[in-house]
Amino acid sequence: MKKNNHVFIRILKYIRSLWGTLAVVVIFSLLGSYFNVILPGYTKGIVEETQKGIGGSFDVQAAGRCIFLAAGTLCLSLMCTLIQSQIAPILSQRTGQKMRREVNEKANRIPLNYFDTTPEGETLSTMTNDIDILASAFSGTLPTLITSGATLIGCLIMMFMADITLAVITVVTTIAGLMISAKVLAKGRPYFKKNQDLIAGINAHVNEDIKGHLIIKSFNAEKEVIESFEKINSDLFEQMWKSQLVSSLTIPLGLLTNNLSYIAVCIAGAVLVMTGHTGMGTVVAFIQYAQIFASPISQSIQSAGTIQPALAAGERIFRMLDQPEMEDCGTTEVDVDTVRGEVDFDHVKFGYDPEHIIVHDFSCHVRPGQKVAIVGPTGAGKSTLINLLTRFYEVNGGDIRIDGTSIYDMSRKDLHDMISMVLQETWTFGGSIRDNIIYSKQGVTDERLQEVIDSCGLRDMISMSSDGLDTVLDEEAGISAGQKQLITIARAMIDDAPILILDEATSSVDTRTERLISDAVDKLMEGRTGFVIAHRLSTIRNADMILVLKDGDIIENGTHEELMAKGGFYSDLYMSQFDNA
Repeated sequence: MKKNNHVFIRILKYIRSLWGTLAVVVIFSLLGSYFNVILPGYTKGIVEETQKGIGGSFDVQAAGRCIFLAAGTLCLSLMCTLIQSQIAPILSQRTGQKMRREVNEKANRIPLNYFDTTPEGETLSTMTNDIDILASAFSGTLPTLITSGATLIGCLIMMFMADITLAVITVVTTIAGLMISAKVLAKGRPYFKKNQDLIAGINAHVNEDIKGHLIIKSFNAEKEVIESFEKINSDLFEQMWKSQLVSSLTIPLGLLTNNLSYIAVCIAGAVLVMTGHTGMGTVVAFIQYAQIFASPISQSIQSAGTIQPALAAGERIFRMLDQPEMEDCGTTEVDVDTVRGEVDFDHVKFGYDPEHIIVHDFSCHVRPGQKVAIVGPTGAGKSTLINLLTRFYEVNGGDIRIDGTSIYDMSRKDLHDMISMVLQETWTFGGSIRDNIIYSKQGVTDERLQEVIDSCGLRDMISMSSDGLDTVLDEEAGISAGQKQLITIARAMIDDAPILILDEATSSVDTRTERLISDAVDKLMEGRTGFVIAHRLSTIRNADMILVLKDGDIIENGTHEELMAKGGFYSDLYMSQFDNA
């Protein structure tokens, strides 16, 4: 319960920033509630004037005045409710918009290990599905809560002013019905939270199935994948069924609360009229009061079926928003245009878990303009070093310097402006080929763009595309994995940073394209520092320095010729590739 209250309070903080819109909703909610609770008073007047008419002294003007006031009050109440219902969705959707913005910005500040340890589908579900549930829920429940609170207070005042006995009976019977409803609904609270976790799980499963469908088919793993999906789907069905069962009880429980008060007032009122303790007009007014008093409680009970999954969604959203962010304490200003590209790894230690260090004591000096190849078996720490250089992960010990300045003394923005990357996993977005190559680089001339296109061997692909450089990269574009890799390499060339990182950059291209890329990269690296990670050792024979890693440590270093002459681990690794071929 405390956790739910905490989530609810945090949601209200988002709404508080929209105080102008909130004020309008509150004002019209209060006005609507006011007109709603004074209506029974005019009904009482109509009944009393009618009773007088039965006795022979009917006052047409008085009765007409009560009818006119009742009709006018009803119209004003409906008008306020209509205005409120039109403005409230704006409030909730603005809140959802703000929350989406914060979650998206947060995703760019969270350390990489969050995404490494959190299923992609779960993150996607949090950033889309959970926020939609939260915004939709509060679109309906926020006005209800405000109106219900105002109506309850106003109705209590009017009832106790009219007749204390009937007021006490109404309140007691309503509270009794409410306690029964609350006890039943409390049983369903855990189901709603479990629902959101299972929805995230099924999204992650579907996401993995779509991405890995070729592997699934090639290994004939369809049966296992289907069985795994059915397990999650069955669990989701069971939880959804239970939560929907609880939700389906909200309307009957609301009617129970309403009818208890209604019946109690009718019975007590009849007794009080027969004994002369009250009039028929008061009883009729109290029948309306009982309905008005019970209605917001009934609506609140019904809203519980919406609020509970929204709170569960909110808990997941705030869990992501509360993740620690990447530190950026650097204050040293760096002129990226004057960076020479000298890199020093000074006794670097690192472990994804501080208790299990995988890079033990890594030291290396790279001169400006050197092409450094990093090789080693899988799990040796090759990609880890690159992630440390770019500060995607923080070192556990030691330091990394560029041109003598610690990367921890400079801002992440300056650091990333110094480095261009081409990763093994190609990434293109749903824009044109031109947009994908230029990306975030400003002031790129058409001459420079054409030069890069020729250097990367993209001319033929672009000329064959329907709209040339303006061809949109979607499913209909039909470009290959190798062509996507060429685009990402062209993007790095356009970026023209003083340090270039190629992480298995030629793994998705054929031999001819690989040769073309290698020549273009050699030209690009002139006067720039380059780090190349490659399993195919034939691609890094012309590297100025080769670092051979094993278990997070440098076991050999030198040029290709020097390492082959030693006949050590690198030589064995190099020859084994040709033996396998």
